[in-house]
Amino acid sequence: MEQPNARHVLDGMSEGSEAARNKRQAAAGSADHLSALPDPLLQDILSFLPSPDAVRTCVLAHRWRDLWKGVPALRITRNVADKYWGPTALNGFVNHLLFLRDRSPLRVAEFYSKDWGDFEETVRYLALWVRYSLSCQVAELCVACEDDLDRWLLPKGLITSEHLTKLELVLVMSEHDLDFSSCVSLQDLKMENSSIYCNRITSPSLKRLRISGCRFLGDVRTQISAPNLISLLLDDCKQRTPLLESMPLLVEASVGLHNCCDVCRNGYEVGDCGDESCWGCQHSNYGKNSCVLLQGLSSCTNLELIATTSPPLPTSFIFRKDLTRCPVFSKLKTLLLDDWCITTNLGALICFLQHSPVLEKLILHFSKTHENLVEMGASYDMRKQPLALKDLSVEVQFYEGDQQVLKVLDVLCSYGLPPEKIKIQYPLKQIQI
Repeated sequence: MEQPNARHVLDGMSEGSEAARNKRQAAAGSADHLSALPDPLLQDILSFLPSPDAVRTCVLAHRWRDLWKGVPALRITRNVADKYWGPTALNGFVNHLLFLRDRSPLRVAEFYSKDWGDFEETVRYLALWVRYSLSCQVAELCVACEDDLDRWLLPKGLITSEHLTKLELVLVMSEHDLDFSSCVSLQDLKMENSSIYCNRITSPSLKRLRISGCRFLGDVRTQISAPNLISLLLDDCKQRTPLLESMPLLVEASVGLHNCCDVCRNGYEVGDCGDESCWGCQHSNYGKNSCVLLQGLSSCTNLELIATTSPPLPTSFIFRKDLTRCPVFSKLKTLLLDDWCITTNLGALICFLQHSPVLEKLILHFSKTHENLVEMGASYDMRKQPLALKDLSVEVQFYEGDQQVLKVLDVLCSYGLPPEKIKIQYPLKQIQI
């Protein structure tokens, strides 16, 4: 059988117009400073191109014929996938590419599989491509599988490498615990729009974690263990809010609860309504842990906590329940809160401030007016010592005329906050920590 060659890899790719060929021929006699560069430098330059474009350079000159085989990057991006008629054609290109290239180390590998209506063929070789990349000591790996209904099932134990430093998983599904303990160099993990059925996500080496738009669908809360984490983004996670274990090195974190199912149907401020038909309260188990989120976040220097409080599904449940057994935020300097901290007696806000002894800046971001607040079932972990706010500065953004917010400011001033340290902003604008 005929062995694949570069011509097979180029099948289906345009060879360029007649005008382009004429330009190349006209330039043939001029000085070629680029080709004078050493091979490793040229391959580094080619590594920034999508893989089909890098392969096309083989037709430039004899010197370039095999350079693409040693390029330290595999880039099958969304734009690359869009140029193929279907998964069979894209799979054919990638398989030939991997067969022909040198097995030299990879710096980057990204694989994007598009939804063409044939999901089985779309994901047929994804695991093979990932294994190939890991065998080439890839440092940064990104896998994305676009499909409106299905998610690519991540094989158990697939991601194992002592060389991997950055991992991005988009639109995948995991039914097994995500244990990255064998990835001893892993520092960055990003997961987007994925379905997570596992009980644990573990990485002793991880420094930065970003999870957004993911569904946590397990029978129990997914626990996240990353003791060396310094930066965390947890945004728009659906179903059960994951439980954060101790993160003593954490510096900055942003948590946004918008579509989770930790909701009390009876409107209890901190859950625990006692109604057996209330799924949110009946399944808000903490296990042996005192908090779902706040204990794991208690080492933060900069913290942002955002939650939806508007009907039909207010998702401030977990933040408020955690405050009934609130840890001390001994390092917290900057804190951003939104509408969920506004309660009838301001217990949630005062409790948080009491447990943040070195807080320097409080940002209150209120996106609606607050009316008809009713305290139901709230008993926050208030401290006995008095609250002193003379060293605190406050930025508040709210709609003019919201009497409840004005009450908040009056209460803060009663605890010693100088009025000149309150900065009011309207119209409403978002502030980022």
